[in-house]
Amino acid sequence: MSYGWIKAEDYSFNSILLMDRWILRYFVGMGQSGVGYYADPEYRKHLGIALTYNPAVRWYFENKCPESKECIASLIQDTPQNLTISEVRASEIYVIQAQETFMVYLYPEVMESNCGYIRDWTPDRLLSIVDFTDKVVLDIGSGTGRLAFAAAQKAKKVYASEPIDCLREFMRDKIKKQGIKNMVVLDGVVENIPYEDNTFDIVMSACVFGDDYDAEYAEMFRVVKAGGYIIDCDGENSGEELEPRKKELLQLGFEYSHYISKNGGDVYRYWKQVFK
Repeated sequence: MSYGWIKAEDYSFNSILLMDRWILRYFVGMGQSGVGYYADPEYRKHLGIALTYNPAVRWYFENKCPESKECIASLIQDTPQNLTISEVRASEIYVIQAQETFMVYLYPEVMESNCGYIRDWTPDRLLSIVDFTDKVVLDIGSGTGRLAFAAAQKAKKVYASEPIDCLREFMRDKIKKQGIKNMVVLDGVVENIPYEDNTFDIVMSACVFGDDYDAEYAEMFRVVKAGGYIIDCDGENSGEELEPRKKELLQLGFEYSHYISKNGGDVYRYWKQVFK
């Protein structure tokens, strides 16, 4: 499925050299959400061709993500020899488009301009959920900082946790450019939040829940203070199927509100006050 966020033809296969290890795992079916595109023989064929004819990218892949070596060896063993430049480029484009959701992370400016869930969202969608005034806030999976920069308008301190280096640097540049004094960017993932128990008044995220709801919630619960809030605040969307996620969060005790996005899709916001 393509969201239309990028035109793959405009991107070099060398973009993979900007990727972090955890993203590379998804390319070869090792991501937490399962095999994804890797289950498709057509995708595996094109990935094998692209890696075979781009030895520098293959070297980076195998050394940045050594657990992928066996998969890559399997991918390239049947790659046709003497393919033309246009045939190789076609395979590169196929892989780039298939991994659009990860490719766009490498180009934060493109994310903000092309991804409707960021571009068309407004801060009041977050700030109207709870009072952020003078609160210490953690944003998990901060991305380009959609939630974090909104919270920083009122919060005492905002910690933006993001596992992708390109996005961390984008937020740091934006903080410096805008002269923001109450926001810090750090590396981190929801499965292992790098803070002590009971640290934050508000722990928030957007579409972070999904791989292991119970484990992800437990880690958020651990770092939020008693009486604090856990918030999941989606951006605008085009109406993806969200019912399974809604069911999981309601089972965890979240409240929710719903609205129709500017793009005509259903958007849900979830929150839960935590008592310990």
